[in-house]
Amino acid sequence: MDTFISQKIDNSALRSHPWTNMVSDESSIYMDFKQQPELIRSALEDLLPFQQWEFVEQFYRLIEWVNGANSLLESNDCVFNAVEDNSDQQYLYAKKCSGRLMILFREIPENCQDKSIDWLMNNIQSMASSMKPSFKAGAIGLSKSPTCYLALGDKPDTGGMGYQVTLNFFAYGEDEQACYTNLKDVLAITQKALLRVNMRIKNGEIDALYAI
Repeated sequence: MDTFISQKIDNSALRSHPWTNMVSDESSIYMDFKQQPELIRSALEDLLPFQQWEFVEQFYRLIEWVNGANSLLESNDCVFNAVEDNSDQQYLYAKKCSGRLMILFREIPENCQDKSIDWLMNNIQSMASSMKPSFKAGAIGLSKSPTCYLALGDKPDTGGMGYQVTLNFFAYGEDEQACYTNLKDVLAITQKALLRVNMRIKNGEIDALYAI
């Protein structure tokens, strides 16, 4: 599956973690799914109208795992965009759908280390791109999102300036059903890739980056 790293996907303003509510929608508030996993299947409003499609269950499973007890990562933001006409010329399908999931290290200071963030992005890209190489109806785009980690201070000299990793999902097809079937595959590949990356973190590969 196509997996690429881009500096251009996420050009939003500086975020904070944890954030309070969205400027464009004050009803959208930050929820810590590590502490309240039961909210995952009820609070993600973008997914609620699509419960009949199997990709939604896969999306829930992905988010539940990322925020679960065996993960050294966590999620911060989730978006889903329904099927629309495809304007991506490199994918010759009539329709596409897309989504987004932002992830970060649970060890908050790690998110403020360029080496660690680059390691995370590169390893996700490597793992995901090696799975189902013949699958050409979906893609994952990875990018950095500048983030102020409030637990480490909110001033430039306090060490709280870092990043999150944004995973942008794209799935293509000739109709709605094909798009959503392919999105399920994209999300399943993402979860498998993150499982492998998580194991590498547990095995100390991040620590090895800073070994003298």
